[in-house]
Amino acid sequence: MKPPSKLLSRSVKPSLDRIDLMILDALRDHGRITYQALSERVGLSARPCLERVRRLEQKGVIRGYTALIEPSALGHDIIALAGISMRDPSTGTRQRLERALTANPAVIELQVVNGEYDYIARIVAPTLAAYEALTEAYLADPGFGIGRIHTTFVLKTLKDFEGFPVPDRQD
Repeated sequence: MKPPSKLLSRSVKPSLDRIDLMILDALRDHGRITYQALSERVGLSARPCLERVRRLEQKGVIRGYTALIEPSALGHDIIALAGISMRDPSTGTRQRLERALTANPAVIELQVVNGEYDYIARIVAPTLAAYEALTEAYLADPGFGIGRIHTTFVLKTLKDFEGFPVPDRQD
């Protein structure tokens, strides 16, 4: 996925009108929709519709486009949710760990959280042994400052993440 040209701050919410929301809803559900079909769906001519999409991309509202791929088709038979607790929460240690986790292709999602854990990571692996080797490597390196990793394995996915919900807004 291509990074947005301008990252949105969580505190700055762009003004989105009814048509913007319709565009976002259509693109979330049908990312390969043509601009012509999109413009018909939202009730605009093609050119203004394209301009709105580009504006949403430039503002960072649309962060990119991607295909949703079945994990097992790529050999990712293990999906784990890992709660990571820091032993050493110093800034340098956290930065080192965050760089290592975000650079690791097996870590497909990483959140900084509050509560019992400092991070929640979604990690994929071909086998339990591969997952264990990955987590043991992070635990064994004192430079990462990890106190413990609590793992919950996904047994069955009932609903995949397929995008954030777009609210209905009637202007």
